[in-house]
Amino acid sequence: MKKKLFSLLVIFLCCIHIENLYAQTFDNGVSSADNSVTLQEIHSSSFSVSTNKTFHLIFPNEVKYFSIGDENVAGEKIDAYPCAIRLKSVVPSFEGLTNMSVVTADGQYYSYNILFAQELLETYLQVGKDYKQPPVIAVNDNQQSHLIFPEKIIYVDYGTTDVEVVKASGVDNIVAVRASAAFDQQTNVTVITHSGKFYTFNLEFAEKPSRLSFVVDPAANVANKRVALLDNKELNSVQRENLRKEINSRFQSLNKFYKDYAGIRFAITNIFIDKDILFFKFKLTNYSNIDYVPDFVRFYIQDSKIRKKTAIQQIEQTPLFFFDLPERVSAHETKSFTAAMNKFTIPDKKKLIIEMQELGGGRHFIYKLDNEPIISAEILNPGAKEKSLLPPKQVFY
Repeated sequence: MKKKLFSLLVIFLCCIHIENLYAQTFDNGVSSADNSVTLQEIHSSSFSVSTNKTFHLIFPNEVKYFSIGDENVAGEKIDAYPCAIRLKSVVPSFEGLTNMSVVTADGQYYSYNILFAQELLETYLQVGKDYKQPPVIAVNDNQQSHLIFPEKIIYVDYGTTDVEVVKASGVDNIVAVRASAAFDQQTNVTVITHSGKFYTFNLEFAEKPSRLSFVVDPAANVANKRVALLDNKELNSVQRENLRKEINSRFQSLNKFYKDYAGIRFAITNIFIDKDILFFKFKLTNYSNIDYVPDFVRFYIQDSKIRKKTAIQQIEQTPLFFFDLPERVSAHETKSFTAAMNKFTIPDKKKLIIEMQELGGGRHFIYKLDNEPIISAEILNPGAKEKSLLPPKQVFY
C-alpha cells in the first residue's frame, strides 16, 4: 500500500514539473499556437446599369473569371476582345445593389457594387483610365448614319433594338446605324477595333439629323489617304457569274437541314467555301395554294441556350450578296437561292441563326445551325475547270 502511495506521489510531482516547463516555454515565446486571423477588406468600386444602354468593363488583361451577385444583371465576356465584359439590366428596374467579382490573367482581383439607373451617366469603366463623355449622334428611321473608323472593326454592340447597326458590306472599318422607329430614351453603340481601341457613342432620335457621316478618330489614320478599308473580297461581274453557274450545277449534299411550316419547306441544301467567302444555298418549296413572298433573310450568331444571367448578344453576319433571291415563290413552285458571306466559324455553345420572314404574312422560319456543316463546307473553285480546258503550255528550245 505504501509503495502504491509513493508511486502516485512521484507521478503527481512529475506532472507539476512538466506543467511548469510548458508555462515557462509559452512565457518565453518559444512555441505558441496563434489562432487569430487578420482580414483586410478589398475596396469595391461602383457603377450603374440600365436596360437602354450597354455598360462595358474594360481591363488591362484577359478576364479569367467573373461572377454577379443576382439575376437582375446579365454579363458576358466578349469573345473578340476577352479583356472586356458587357453588362445590362434584365429587368425594368431593381432596388438596392448587387455585387460583381472579376479575376484577370495577371492574378488581379476586382470587386464592384452595381446599382440600377434609368439613365446612365457613365457607360463604361476602363481600369486605370479616366472616363470621357461619349459623343451624341442623332439618328432617324429613314436615313442611315455611317461611322468610319481608322482600322478594322472586330466587335459591335448596340444597347437596344430601337436601332439597327450593321457592318458595311465589303468594307472592314465602317458601320451603318439607323433607327428602327422613333424612340424617347437614349441608347448607345460600342465598337472595338483590331488594335483593341474602344469607342462608344450615345444615340438619340431626331426627325432631321443635321449630319449623317462621321470619321472617328481622324488623327489615328492621318497617314492613310484611304478612308474606307476594303476587305479585298469584292468580285467583278464575271467572277460572280462563274460562281453562280458553278453553285447551280452542284447536286444537293445536305438532306437533314430543313423546316416545314404552313405548306412551305425551307431547306439548306449546300454550304460552299471559295477562298474567304462562304456560300449558303437554300431551297424554298411552296406546297400550298398561296404564293410566298419573302420579306428578308437575316443571319446572326447567338448563344445556343439563353441563360438569365447572360446578356443576349446577336452577332450579325451581313451577306455580301445574293444569287437568285426570289421576289415570290408561287403556289406549288420551288426556287433556290444563295447567300454569300465573309468566312466565319461559330464559337462553342453558340449557333448560327438563319431567319426568313414572309412579307405581310405569318410564315416565318428560324433555323439554328451548328458549326459542323460550316467547317465541312464543300470547296468551290469555278476557275479549276476553266484552267483544265486550256492547252498544255508550249515550251520553246
